[in-house]
Amino acid sequence: MPAIKILIVCEHASSSFGGEAILPLNYFRYLSKTEHEVYLLTHARSATSISEFADIQQNHVFYMPDTYAHKFLNTLSKKLPQRLSAISVGFLIHLLTQFYQWNLAKKIIQDNKIDLVHEPAPVSAAQPSMMFRLGVPVIIGPMNGGMSFPAGFQHMAGKSERVLYRLVRLLSSFYNLLIPGKFLANILLVANDRTRDALPKLRLGKVINLVENGVFSYLNEPKPILERAFVNVLYAGRLIDLKLIDVAIDAVAKTNQNIKLTIVGNGPLYQNLEQYALTHAEGRVRFVGSIPHAEINQYYDDADIFVLPSVRECGGAVVLEAMARGLPVIAVNWGGPADYITPETGFLVEPKSRSYLVDEFARIIGFLADNPEMRYQLGVAAITRIKQHFLWDKKVEQVITIYKQMLDKSAAENHVG
Repeated sequence: MPAIKILIVCEHASSSFGGEAILPLNYFRYLSKTEHEVYLLTHARSATSISEFADIQQNHVFYMPDTYAHKFLNTLSKKLPQRLSAISVGFLIHLLTQFYQWNLAKKIIQDNKIDLVHEPAPVSAAQPSMMFRLGVPVIIGPMNGGMSFPAGFQHMAGKSERVLYRLVRLLSSFYNLLIPGKFLANILLVANDRTRDALPKLRLGKVINLVENGVFSYLNEPKPILERAFVNVLYAGRLIDLKLIDVAIDAVAKTNQNIKLTIVGNGPLYQNLEQYALTHAEGRVRFVGSIPHAEINQYYDDADIFVLPSVRECGGAVVLEAMARGLPVIAVNWGGPADYITPETGFLVEPKSRSYLVDEFARIIGFLADNPEMRYQLGVAAITRIKQHFLWDKKVEQVITIYKQMLDKSAAENHVG
């Protein structure tokens, strides 16, 4: 088969926006290193981030404008709680963006003789897609969703949020028929069976499992065991309530050994958490703030243990990044981390209650602090697991195979037709 011309479509493609925004950027960059011809259609707000990459063909990137309607809705979204905003105003922003992208995608496909469209984000299984009737096959995903809070943390979802989520799930199949991108897509990629179950019930395309996240590189072996002044526990990610960073702070404070916590990231709870650390773990917590994604490895390499006490984590790419640097990981047995961590590579704590999480995280951190050999063995197993299952270059090879199979099937159907 000759080189494939691929159009990646997404709302954001950025290494600085966090979360799922980096996924389409990774697909674009890695696919661009193959023999295939790849184009990217994204929002103008991603332009600054994309322009910083020297290996990106900037003339292969198309931007939809930041309209007055986008600016108004973004301003409105900041007045609401983050999760409530995501499922209300965020939904409207998504539809508005998709309307503009559909029109631009039609032109790009025609002008550049595109063979297929791939929409890697948003990763929500319920979010509708307007990527249909484009004249070429469409692949959507990998999606990763179907998440709610565990039973012991249902109180974290406010009443209005719970009502909206029930409404979204109830109406999902209806509005995915009204906006039938997922109904008509040739292939839907899902990260796990949980997400497969959360897809709209009515669909025509094939559903294929493919891991959502991955890593670019890994250490050949964990760093050597050295005598250090203290054991460094690392958290990296957004500072929002569902991540339960205060659990990590309390857990470190509860340990008897010389253990300190480094927190990398930013978010609406930054100042609150700083103050919390001062009163609950004075002198044991360091806040770094946001850093470029290209610099995150230096923080992994300076750490001894990685923690992610999040109780609603669909993906958790930071878990894979930490494992790739040979770190043992402690996370909550709920959502994405449970797909990555095995007993040989880390620890999963049941989300029974906040106090239980604090006690268990403290116990495991203390155990690992006293057992550097165990940390090393877990790190070796973590790197092995990453090499076997979670490298981006292997993932892109899988995606290209799926592309080819989809195009072959589409060509055969058109020939018969």
